Amino acid sequence: MTAPVFAVREVRLYARDVRLRLPFRFGVVTLTEAPQVFVRARIECPDGRSHWGAAAELLVPKWFDKNLALSNEENFEQLRLALVLAADAYTEAAEPRTAFGHFAAHYDQQIAAGAARGLNPLVASFGPAQIDRAVLDALCLSAGCSFYQAMQVNLPGIDPALLPARVPDLAGFDMNRFLAALAPAATIAARHTVGLVDAIAGHPRDVNDGLPESLEEVVAVYGHTFFKLKVGGAADADLQRLIDIAGVLDGIASSYQVSLDGNGREHRVHRAADQPQACARQGRVGIVAGQAGDHRRVRCRPRRVPGRPRARLQRRIEQMLQGAP
Repeated sequence: MTAPVFAVREVRLYARDVRLRLPFRFGVVTLTEAPQVFVRARIECPDGRSHWGAAAELLVPKWFDKNLALSNEENFEQLRLALVLAADAYTEAAEPRTAFGHFAAHYDQQIAAGAARGLNPLVASFGPAQIDRAVLDALCLSAGCSFYQAMQVNLPGIDPALLPARVPDLAGFDMNRFLAALAPAATIAARHTVGLVDAIAGHPRDVNDGLPESLEEVVAVYGHTFFKLKVGGAADADLQRLIDIAGVLDGIASSYQVSLDGNGREHRVHRAADQPQACARQGRVGIVAGQAGDHRRVRCRPRRVPGRPRARLQRRIEQMLQGAP
């Protein structure tokens, strides 16, 4: 089908303060509260019909700009500015475009406008990312279809040719054919993130609201088998914490999968991450390197092995954190 075109007539921004149920620490930040922004976008079709869509996201400090000289409030202001710049750009041009066409038309402009105001590309892209979500929501509502249905027929009009300089590797790629072949999964695994100050075992009673407060309780109540573990970059402390976590996760009857996330403090594991052949070695944890932008991750895929898995896991994690091959 031909992707519909429309103009973005209005973008409205709202915010509220949110207090987290439990403190969450990642990198150098211990988050207890943060603003949550809400975006509403109104699209207008060529026949005059209008539809509203919405999106929401937390403003998180040190998420996209890890400059320690910036305060949390300065990080919040960066993200707010990115939203305002994008809202102005999307609404000032009345030309009807596809949903992806609006993104492509304003991408370079948004990056340049952000750079002129001291925003790095990640921060600058936060604004259009939220507006694109609201626009896509409005588009799906206008068509009376789900997100999956919209993607299968390429309702947003995703076309690499609109950004040839940004995605030259997709030149000539048949996006419509690719999307039409996709089907929604019947199930999806929920991954639990373990922050640097999360309780590992027991019931701390910090909240005492009847919900899980420790990793042990999360596993018992919700049955997670996928986990992301935050590490801080201090090898000894990280090692001991990972061993404590392993003591809980080893109680899971089925297999489980773990990834390590350093949030910009991953220099201690870079050398280990550069050794993907370690996966083939004997041990309970295999290491696979992955990279998103400049953020390096180490993914651990647990394997049940005979012998003494806790001791073997401890040795493997220690080698990983100390950069041993």
